[in-house]
Amino acid sequence: MPIAPPRETAPSEAVSTHSKTAVSPSATAVATVATLFTPQNRLKDQERYQLRQPTDADKPLNADVTILSILDCEPAADSPLVEFLENAPDDLDQAAIDELIPPLAFPYWELQESLYPVVPELQAAWQIENYAITVIEDRTSWRTLTDLASAGVVEPLELVHWLYEIIALWMTLSPFAAETSVLAPDNLRVDDDQVVCLQRLIFNPDETPPSLETLGQLWQTWLTQSSLPQLEPLEDLVTDLVAGLLDDPTTVQTRLIEIADRLSEPTSAAEPAVETAPSTTTTLPLAATDTPGETVAALSIEEIAAEAKASAADSPLLLVEDLLLGAELDDAANSSPEAESASEEGGLGDLPTMALPMKLHRLDDAGRTHVGRQRAHNEDSFFAHTQVQRLNSPAGAQVTARGLYILCDGMGGHSGGEVASQLAVDSLKEYFAEHWQADLPDEEVIRTGILNANQAIFDQNESEERAGNARMGTTLVMVLVNDHQVAVAHVGDSRLYGLTRQELTQITVDHEVGQREINRGVEPAIAYARPDAYQLTQALGPRSNQEIAPTITYLTISQDTLFVLCSDGLSDNELLENHVESHLKPLMRTKVDLDDGVADLIDLANEHNGHDNITAIVVRLKLRPNLNAIADSE
Repeated sequence: MPIAPPRETAPSEAVSTHSKTAVSPSATAVATVATLFTPQNRLKDQERYQLRQPTDADKPLNADVTILSILDCEPAADSPLVEFLENAPDDLDQAAIDELIPPLAFPYWELQESLYPVVPELQAAWQIENYAITVIEDRTSWRTLTDLASAGVVEPLELVHWLYEIIALWMTLSPFAAETSVLAPDNLRVDDDQVVCLQRLIFNPDETPPSLETLGQLWQTWLTQSSLPQLEPLEDLVTDLVAGLLDDPTTVQTRLIEIADRLSEPTSAAEPAVETAPSTTTTLPLAATDTPGETVAALSIEEIAAEAKASAADSPLLLVEDLLLGAELDDAANSSPEAESASEEGGLGDLPTMALPMKLHRLDDAGRTHVGRQRAHNEDSFFAHTQVQRLNSPAGAQVTARGLYILCDGMGGHSGGEVASQLAVDSLKEYFAEHWQADLPDEEVIRTGILNANQAIFDQNESEERAGNARMGTTLVMVLVNDHQVAVAHVGDSRLYGLTRQELTQITVDHEVGQREINRGVEPAIAYARPDAYQLTQALGPRSNQEIAPTITYLTISQDTLFVLCSDGLSDNELLENHVESHLKPLMRTKVDLDDGVADLIDLANEHNGHDNITAIVVRLKLRPNLNAIADSE
């Protein structure tokens, strides 16, 4: 367990997982490890944590930080901090938080939302006598940058990418006096998504900031150890750093951008992080991505961005800030004096950016439906199918994937709604099995599939001579994924949401009377004051094909994205919007099980809504830099 730094654990796993705990003296030094543990080797005040390996009880604690490996004996339970905050009153003030979290744990606390997984998540923090205990996940098994560099498996642009991440992280950690974290080679790790992460935070001795010369010396070691071909511009940059000629991190970033541009294909261009086709009506608002043009030596950063925006791209592009930092620091961090000072000097939004082409790394899904607390039967139906192919070669792993996700919310009473929703699902499933062979189907193909489903339900209504409210029908929201390309289609008020590191966005717009009036220019308050405001303007089945106009949207995904397809039993009363932090953001993490996450969403809907059937499909896309594409283009 580390004493001073944080410890890491995987609370979602069903078996005990190990952790790291840091202990730091806050005043008089405690002599030995035994001071911190019970006779059963459990940490005092938090006995759910136990020493992972036998340790000499008489081992002296370091004057600064001692790192110990521990086990969380209750891995399925919320961390102590999460449990405290969930039960804390709404008016919890800063003084109470200050009392709960020792000062050395605050940087983890303030950075965990905006910088996870770069900075380990704080699981617990408390005081034992004169020592501050911080508990974080154990990352000792993660690959180090030094190992990857010396193994010769790093592409030139990948190394430049990582150096850019490191200098951006240097600037982010500066207000917390923790730049030293990126100077310890063993402290720099790479996760499964190829993101540079820290094993723990290392605070500057005596709060004296290190110089960029020291960082340059570390980079020089990597260049010496790696088997990369000679990169003269990068070597020149590192030489200038070591010589003390560069004292501004933003200058280092700008030069890295120039180097990346020289390594990238001349015609690579920028596009919005999620781009829609001309016929679409919605976009998923991510940060726009700007990428360098053909040359950079004579261009400013602004000119590079302008030139890039004028061209078109075949592959998605990701700003390194999006990959490394995600959203900006949360309000708590921004409200600190250090963060305010950093903002005045130029915050993250003012930094130059470097764009890289992206490729799909993982595609995962989970779906579940529930009758709800008030309905006698379930009229919802869904289908979720993901196909993933992974090809390993000397050039690296290549993942190709596609998925079809269909959710329908039926109407028409018993033996009506569930029949309609299942008919729609079956019709669409069979249709795309025949008509989707390679790339995403075009808009006309998708529309034809939806109209076929409408006709199947319509014909059954006619054959059974159903009339009025007895005519069965269903809503539809459907997502087709082909690598990083996505097609979305919907009819009715079942919704699709998209979550990125920046925000949650409702991608579909409900086909209902109130929204129709808003589209006509009516004020929302007036539009939804109508008694029929929530009546559907479109559904599959009740009407002929001539009266059905599905909305079809094409998106290009350029950063990790979580899609949530849901019936109104889950989306009513802005339930998802109000529970982004607790129920959606955790699902962005690869290690979090999506099946458990969907089950939690169903439970949430039953607790707060429950008046209707509840169905949800969650689709998680994980991307990483497409370095092979760049190498192929050179």
